Amino acid sequence: MKFYFRKIFILICLLVISKLAFTSDTLVVDSSKYPKSIHLNYQFGKVIHTHAFVKGENPNNEPYNLFQAFSVQYGIRTNGKKLWQQLYGYPVWGVGLFHIRFFNDTEFGKPFAVYSYINAPFNRWDNWSINYEVGFGLSFNWKSHELLENGYYYPIGSNLTVFIDFGINSTIRLARNIDLNVGINYTHFSNGAVKLPNLGVNVFAPRIGIQYIFNERPKYIEQTVPKYIKEWEWLITASPSIRQVGFGYVDNNDTLAIAFNYGVFTVSTGVNRQISHMIKFGGGIDFSYNEAYAAKVIMKDGPPEKAPYSFKDKFLIGIFPSFELVINNLTILTQPGFYIYRQKVENVETPTTYQRIGIRYYLLKHFVAGVNIRAYNFSQADFVEFNFGYSLRWKKTYRKK
Repeated sequence: MKFYFRKIFILICLLVISKLAFTSDTLVVDSSKYPKSIHLNYQFGKVIHTHAFVKGENPNNEPYNLFQAFSVQYGIRTNGKKLWQQLYGYPVWGVGLFHIRFFNDTEFGKPFAVYSYINAPFNRWDNWSINYEVGFGLSFNWKSHELLENGYYYPIGSNLTVFIDFGINSTIRLARNIDLNVGINYTHFSNGAVKLPNLGVNVFAPRIGIQYIFNERPKYIEQTVPKYIKEWEWLITASPSIRQVGFGYVDNNDTLAIAFNYGVFTVSTGVNRQISHMIKFGGGIDFSYNEAYAAKVIMKDGPPEKAPYSFKDKFLIGIFPSFELVINNLTILTQPGFYIYRQKVENVETPTTYQRIGIRYYLLKHFVAGVNIRAYNFSQADFVEFNFGYSLRWKKTYRKK
């Protein structure tokens, strides 16, 4: 039951933060005045072979190759009443429902997702545009599995997962209220190792869709963009998390598996330089206490037990560059990290790098809150981080005039 509450909490965070980011400003504007649209999409594509189960080591003894998906999106079409809307080319943002069916599948179930998204143009012409789209949410209705079931390690063991979607597409105007949308999307499903198994599922596919705009298309407002005074930022955040680690063992000639929960706590600090209304660069350092790092078990009478460990065994230091896309009070961040200190572990392969992708929302003047996915090998989700912190920003430059 705790697992369900965590996932519901993540979904609420994603939807509420996106709502705040896209509607809050110094000027309160009623979003009901923005034109609305409905989008219907279809995808037919390929499952990416990132682990043995989808490569063919499964009860069907055949690889997962093809899938099809349907989605419907409810969009709010911005018109430039707020500066960030103009800076991002008058994007569409909203909520969506996504349903995926895997061909020749009896093990995954029939998942569907609820998510928030933003679709913004790289460039727009009179009757068409080239866009990028980012979506975050939760997927439901996966068929649940044990860590080791019938001799197979399943990629997803829970009914719920995080849903992350990236796409590039082109929108073409067909009629007064109708657009055609054609593009390519990459989608990732995982539960952040809150519950095992969690190898994740990744898919890639072209997408075709039709959009209907209610009433009239937005009339874009152009305002003078003030010159941005480059700004420095010092940020410190605390990120608690939980990670589950599984272990295989043999009992009475039977191969079994067991999973334990481990706590993870990270304090991060860094300096950023915002160089425009939209772009922020920086870097920082992570100090982590990760009980799941190189976790081991000991065998006694009965099932395995957690092996004892000390603080220094689980203490890690990592450094990372940071890139953030600023959307009003929200930022979408990516941080590829590298461990510069960790205990060496014999006969255990541990990643030397890690990746962080997530969203951060600025509350009031100095406080921040967000949620991240921590991963390794650029494909495997490690755990989910909730972070809370303090931000200090200033515009002073120390360069000689």
